[in-house]
Amino acid sequence: MTRIAGVRLTAVNTPRRSGLECGHVVVELDTDVDGLVGVGEMSDFQHLPRFHVDVAELERTLAGLLVGLDPRRLNEVQRRLEESFPQAGTLYDKGSVIKCGVDIAVWDLLGKLQGCAVADLLGGRVRDSLPVAYPVFRQQRERDVEANLEVVAERLAAGFSRFRVYVGRRLDLDEAFLRRARDRFGDRISIKSLDFSNLLEARDACAFVARTHDVGYELVEAPARSGDAAGLAHARERLPVPVSEHVYSASWALELVAARAVDVLNVGLFAIGGITPARRLLAIAEAADLRCLVGTTQELSIGTAAAAHLGVSAPAVTVPSDPVGPLLYTADVVATPVRYRDGDLLLPEGPGLGVQLDHERLAEVAGPLRWPVDDITGVVDRVGVPG
Repeated sequence: MTRIAGVRLTAVNTPRRSGLECGHVVVELDTDVDGLVGVGEMSDFQHLPRFHVDVAELERTLAGLLVGLDPRRLNEVQRRLEESFPQAGTLYDKGSVIKCGVDIAVWDLLGKLQGCAVADLLGGRVRDSLPVAYPVFRQQRERDVEANLEVVAERLAAGFSRFRVYVGRRLDLDEAFLRRARDRFGDRISIKSLDFSNLLEARDACAFVARTHDVGYELVEAPARSGDAAGLAHARERLPVPVSEHVYSASWALELVAARAVDVLNVGLFAIGGITPARRLLAIAEAADLRCLVGTTQELSIGTAAAAHLGVSAPAVTVPSDPVGPLLYTADVVATPVRYRDGDLLLPEGPGLGVQLDHERLAEVAGPLRWPVDDITGVVDRVGVPG
């Protein structure tokens, strides 16, 4: 019987191409089988609330919870994690990020133990790859409009034709970008979604959609304040396109279903605590006849690989998804980063997650988690330099 013999956590800091530096924690679960190690990722701690975990203390805590357990006792692993890190009821709950990293590592172990891919453990592929949309981050200043148009041009040349656009801070600049993008690129690009990120009241989001719907986009995301199911339902009744929302717990998913508030559930592993609880959300979506997409906080290749395995094996995931983190960062921690082709995320080959940790690369970016961005808007809107 294989047992978990140790937990190793390594904090890393990786800059995005935009200048924002993001902190992650790489998880390694050692076993009593020589050379058998599960890897996971606690992704992108650079979100509010603005604190970082004590990584050394967390390593000791997780060792106390997990050492001696057979990783195949997944229900017991989940019970211990959920008791020790209860859901806080917010999208960027750091407890969920912690659970996610451990859960991914356990699934990696399970795949390696059985000599198969995580996607096979989840029931097998229902699609060959995961369609994704490249993010265009929120306009902060007038010069951002032109800069973001160049981002679209660059990614279009690299094979991406689907984009999702963050909006809600400077609506005048958001509209200018949308119209200029459509004028410049025409039907060569598909705008998958406008992501309001819960920045606006539902009525204000609806007014913006009414003004810009002629530009052409497929859905809107989070067009109400956080936790406002009634506002989402209001938007869904009035908007000419489907409504999506992030889900961070089974109870929130059920509330959205009961309120008939959404058409699409955004299932992010970081938000729900990993693959295991994400499967519960997918079951709720299937029972409610809702579509899903796999969300992101923009993970490195380990977390992105986990999203790929979930996405290609889930029948409910029929909306283009979001994980493109390895394209946004200037560094990674695996020997071969995940790959994209023609705007799709490809499933890594091999047992478990199919990615191998590169300890030299890991050492290059290892270091204490920190907060290099001082401006709160910069934290929320994912920009590296305020102002």
